Amino acid sequence: MAELNNIQLRQKIADLLSKEKLAVLATWDEKQPYNTLVAYIFTEDLKSILFATRKDTKKYQNIAKYPYVSLLIDNRTNNKKDFKDAVALTVRAKAKQIEKQAYLNLYLNRFPDLKEFLEDPQTALVLLEIQQYIYVYRFQEVLELKM
Repeated sequence: MAELNNIQLRQKIADLLSKEKLAVLATWDEKQPYNTLVAYIFTEDLKSILFATRKDTKKYQNIAKYPYVSLLIDNRTNNKKDFKDAVALTVRAKAKQIEKQAYLNLYLNRFPDLKEFLEDPQTALVLLEIQQYIYVYRFQEVLELKM
């Protein structure tokens, strides 16, 4: 893959975000990072990623204190071809709590099986305001997209 221009990079990022459904979310708990899996959706303009979580979780409590987070989304298959073919996307963002209804239908379109979870009053929808995408391919080629 030759050097990508901004439009091509945006398309590669959108393709990966569309194909994958889970990300590793890293939050901070005053002493160390804390990682969890989240099911995410994203906005077409790539400016936001959203995930649902219960309000009584460690990740939610961490975000309330320290809103800066990162996500890791990748397409690895745990096969030796990953060293050549896998793509990893690090997303640096600021998290904020939002009104769940605003994105409920978008979330349910991607994850209809999570309807009961999303409708629970203890479930919050968290919006990540994207600051930067870091796209890594061929194990060491790194491209950045600032938002």
